Amino acid sequence: MTRDVAQAVPEPEAEPVAPDVLDSLLNTPVTRGGAGVAVWRIETATVGDEELEVARQWLDEGERQQASSYVRAELRRAYEIAHAAARLVVGAVVDSPPEKVVWGRHPCPGCGEPHGRPRAEGAGVEFSLSHTPGQVLVAVADAAVGVDVERHPDDPVALAKLLHPRELEEIEAAAHGLLDGGRASVRFTRAWARTEAYLKGIGIGLGRDPHLDYLGTDAAPRRRLGEWTVRDVVVPEGYGAALALLS
Repeated sequence: MTRDVAQAVPEPEAEPVAPDVLDSLLNTPVTRGGAGVAVWRIETATVGDEELEVARQWLDEGERQQASSYVRAELRRAYEIAHAAARLVVGAVVDSPPEKVVWGRHPCPGCGEPHGRPRAEGAGVEFSLSHTPGQVLVAVADAAVGVDVERHPDDPVALAKLLHPRELEEIEAAAHGLLDGGRASVRFTRAWARTEAYLKGIGIGLGRDPHLDYLGTDAAPRRRLGEWTVRDVVVPEGYGAALALLS
């Protein structure tokens, strides 16, 4: 197996995905529209403590245990908001109260065990969620989907060693001022979010080595990777995000 197992083909004339913004987890209408995929974004700072306390009641025991495992409060808060938002969005799409949504897992494409892409039991839609301190994304689609949001790192070159060798070269070039005048963090976040969204969409996550797939660090907002379309998602400055959808 070569490192260039999958190499994305950029489509620079395309547009990034502009997500709907959730201003609140409570009293906020959620409508999907007629598109095959829809994305929602919520800023964690907009969710007040009293609002989050209500939304925490929607979470199941597994989610509560996972939330309590986070030592850093900002990570725990982002996790809780992400899972509450996913329940709100998926519940609205399938006409169910958020606390009644039951999570499950698709079979892993690598081993067949039930720890692959998440799913909502009994729902006819696919979904994906992602969170980082400050931002949460939730995607709902008619086909397999993965979404990811990342905050720009302080040391992108060190982290880029986890990515495809060509992406590492591009990020190192940016760090030395040879590309983008030094916007290495932007290039890293593009590549990592695209890779993570793609691997989440496949359902194997980081069980597949990120070295294997070249998603690129360029600014083209859409690319094709086999049967998958990977698109950048519009997020605030300091973050990068991507959506992967099976065609």
